[in-house]
Amino acid sequence: MSENLNKELTKELSPSHQLYGKFAVAVARRTDNDDVIFWIDELNKYAVIHLTYSKETSSEFPITTLYTLSELEKHCRNISSIY
Repeated sequence: MSENLNKELTKELSPSHQLYGKFAVAVARRTDNDDVIFWIDELNKYAVIHLTYSKETSSEFPITTLYTLSELEKHCRNISSIY
């Protein structure tokens, strides 16, 4: 599954996207939406990315938020308390 998500991210990123050209590895995905957590080694951060499953041309998509590990843990706790 990780390999397929990695390939999908590569297909979606436009040259103007902040992660374009950076090595990303999918480490987790939500089952209730299209959010995937990727490890971005070059940035030493995690990225929560809402995949669109289409080729994007804007730097705004796919929507991406970068987190340190502690920030990601807090984000995940907040999301899980909502549901």
